[in-house]
This record gives sequence, C-alpha cells and structure tokens, in this order.
Amino acid sequence: MTGKAYNRCVLNNEVIPLKWSKLELMNAAKPIFFSEELVFDAAAIARLNQLRGLQNVRAEGELRYEESDDRVYVDLRLTGSMILPCAISGEDVEYPFSTISTEIFAFVKGDEDAHETKGDVVELLPVIFQLISMEIPLKVVKDGVHYPKGKGWEVMREADWRKEKSATADPRLAKLKDFKFEDDAGGANDGSTAKT
Repeated sequence: MTGKAYNRCVLNNEVIPLKWSKLELMNAAKPIFFSEELVFDAAAIARLNQLRGLQNVRAEGELRYEESDDRVYVDLRLTGSMILPCAISGEDVEYPFSTISTEIFAFVKGDEDAHETKGDVVELLPVIFQLISMEIPLKVVKDGVHYPKGKGWEVMREADWRKEKSATADPRLAKLKDFKFEDDAGGANDGSTAKT
C-alpha cells in the first residue's frame, strides 16, 4: 500500500468511494491520498431546501492514521458549484464554492472532538455533505436581475438605497438645520453645570 493513491474501499465486494477500513489505514505506511469527483443523489440535495443542485464537486486530500490516539486525521479540500435560487427572481444561480478543512475521526466512542466512525470504517461522504451545506450563502442575487416594483413600492439594492437615503433629509428633522448651539462663557455646551 505504500506510495499508491487510494480513493475507494472495498467492503462486501462493493466498491465505495471515500471509505476506508481501520485495517487499510493501519497497513498504510504513508498518508493515503485521494481525489474523487462526487455526485450526490437528488434525495440528499432535497433535504436542504435552499439547495437545488451540486455540480463538479471534487474532494481531494490525504488521511493518516495515528496509532498513539487511535484517530484518523483528514486534510480535505472541496471545490464545486451549487445551484441556488436567486433571492429576487427565484431563477437558478450557479454559485462556486471552495473550502479547506481538517477533520478528525475517532475509533473510540465518546470523543467529543472527533467524528465517530461506523464500526471500524472511516466514511467521508457524510462529512463532505455537511461541509458543503455550511458553505451555502444566506442569499444570492443573479447578475443583471430586474428588481420588482409596483405602485408606491419597489425593491432596490442596498447600495442604491443608501445613496438615495443620504441624498434626502427626513422632513421631520428639517427644522434642526436652523438650530444653533450657543456657547456659555467660552465653555462647551455639553449639558453639564459647574459648581461654584
């Protein structure tokens, strides 16, 4: 197993991507490198209501088993594109993502600082899906989208709103422009009084 890249585990004659047994990890003299193109089924994507699809998802990295603490350390890099709804029009928007993470898996139960393994198997796919779900932005707006408006109302970009807001004064505060602060005997008018 030395010097070779592994990205699949064979369990019960079934090839499963990004899954390694403890025995495989213990027998590896060097870190195990992986690079895998991932496809998620529609049922998994449907659980996240703001996510409409995933494209070109690639997981790359290495994992190593540390016998001293019976843990597996995974250095992981994820890239790909999400399909999300536009916050204004509801149209599909392709949103690229990239994230780097170090994940720890423990073969002993109750280790709060690590993911638990399923038996003696390290499975990255659920962790990868969780990392992708944390990359989903609160909202995306499609380039060139036309903001809706109606009689007496309109949706506008925040930058446009701030520009318009700074250009117009609140009519309720217009009289304050005429108010002049007077200086009492050369001292600052800060509302404090001096004792004599």
